[in-house]
Amino acid sequence: MRYFKQIISVVILSAFICLPVRAEMTLNELFFDESKPFHLKILDAIPAEGIIQMGDENAKNTIIEFMDYFCGYCKKVHPELMQIANDREDTRIIFLQHPILSESSKLLANMAIAANIQNKGIDFHNALFEVEGNLNNEKLKQIIKNLELNDAKLNIDITKDEINNIVKLSSFLANGSGARGTPTFFVNEEFVVGYISIDRIKALLK
Repeated sequence: MRYFKQIISVVILSAFICLPVRAEMTLNELFFDESKPFHLKILDAIPAEGIIQMGDENAKNTIIEFMDYFCGYCKKVHPELMQIANDREDTRIIFLQHPILSESSKLLANMAIAANIQNKGIDFHNALFEVEGNLNNEKLKQIIKNLELNDAKLNIDITKDEINNIVKLSSFLANGSGARGTPTFFVNEEFVVGYISIDRIKALLK
């Protein structure tokens, strides 16, 4: 475990040095403060704009998914996560950006954060995964229109360093946690790599 913490510390230290993001905690708190589980401290390290969430802030259970909008397994698991969020008031689900599949993945990650700044992050997130077939520019424009997002502001915000850095930090934290692919989860303190069935998720909840 000590070796694991040393490796992840190097990765995230590099991220904090390179990225001018205002984190809400120090590295010392992230690694050596045992008063809070590690997966919850990840959330403290990411600015609020970077956290897309369903469920109550004080829910007993926390599911964190590191995801990519072009990941087929992320799309497959999404309705199952939605079902859990709708069925259980004691569970919150948090989606963190880990765009590793293409440049288009990075663009959509930036757009999701920009939509979150307009208080429509979860709606935009859900709409992306609910698209039938392949996502293209026309379908993306329709999502933006349907959600009544400020298109001009969205296009400006996705180019800002602030949003780029949030996405980069989220991905650094994903890599540092061991998320070499997507989806990767924390179900409470249990770390799970790859697609996970709804029954297994439920078995890990309190």
